[in-house]
Amino acid sequence: MNQAIQTPEQHVYLAKLLGYEYTIKYKVGKHNFVADALSRIHNPDMASAHWILSIPQFQFLDDLKKKLATLEEFNTLCQQISMSPDSYQDYKTVNSLILHKGRIWVPKSCSFIPLLLAEFHASPLGGHMGVAKTLSRLSANFIWLGMRKDVQRFISECSTCLQTKYIAQKTPSLLQPISPPSAPWEDLALDFITGLPSSSGFSVILVVVDRFIKGAHFGTLPAHFTASKVVQLFLNTVCKLHGFPKSLISDRDPIFISHFWQQLFRLNGTKLQMSTTYHPQSDDQTEVLNRILEQYLRAFVHNNPSQWTKFLSLAEWCYNTATHSAIGISPYQATYGKPPPTIVHYLSGSSSVEAVDSLLSSREDLIAYLNRQLTKAQ
Repeated sequence: MNQAIQTPEQHVYLAKLLGYEYTIKYKVGKHNFVADALSRIHNPDMASAHWILSIPQFQFLDDLKKKLATLEEFNTLCQQISMSPDSYQDYKTVNSLILHKGRIWVPKSCSFIPLLLAEFHASPLGGHMGVAKTLSRLSANFIWLGMRKDVQRFISECSTCLQTKYIAQKTPSLLQPISPPSAPWEDLALDFITGLPSSSGFSVILVVVDRFIKGAHFGTLPAHFTASKVVQLFLNTVCKLHGFPKSLISDRDPIFISHFWQQLFRLNGTKLQMSTTYHPQSDDQTEVLNRILEQYLRAFVHNNPSQWTKFLSLAEWCYNTATHSAIGISPYQATYGKPPPTIVHYLSGSSSVEAVDSLLSSREDLIAYLNRQLTKAQ
């Protein structure tokens, strides 16, 4: 009675015993006959009950017989078997059931088929086995037209199998490498950046990058866009400057696999190449550029995200005029054959146009701000 109450079981029993006057006495197990007798109540029917529970019971056979008796297809076949048994040597009627080579025949329209599928697949005895094992166990007792297709469809839709089983597929072959590009703006890659804050009615960026000189073009799209809008944007940002490409690499976005998109570029001689499923490395050119563009916009509009469209053209210029590590020069120089123009220092008030003076002065303030930020970071 002086022990500390520590375990959850002790707390449960303590709450039940509150309000009673009692004492606790220890009794050795071999002398505790009362508790032992309660756990071993004699039942003369236990032997027969154990035998009944240990054998399989098909309790639904009676319900199956009643259901089959209402089906016209089943009754018609029964009459044909009884009238001309020689014509149906593999069939026979036993206990209101039709047996085909020893197996219970069930019409295709019988509503008991889903129950049979669940019993032989989803029950503990079925074990959620595969198609071959479930079909083997089921076909040993029953038969109906299209049994294999029904088993395959039932297992493919089994939620437990989809959640618990691993994917039993053969190891895929080696990925086929993408052929290297050979000329500027002939082999392109494109992708979308979605989920951006709405800015001037746009929330999606179309990113197009040249795989040869690494140049890029950016375009804006509304949240709900179609393949025709993407094609029009592609014509306005890329094709009007460089013509139609020879190949396009993209992921398997519904826009890129649409019939309209594929037919348009097929007629223009462009080969569409899709990245392999679950392998974004095939389209890593745009994946990396997406990260760079997102970082650029985040750095300048994180205080006012709805203004990102105003910086998109500057982001494109910044990227195309920067030296790329893969080619050693800027995409601008690779395209036009000359280095990009440098930013000349501007003296405030040197322009007679007030708007130009204000714009260039703001640019100088921005450059000074960037220098301070870089100095602070160092």
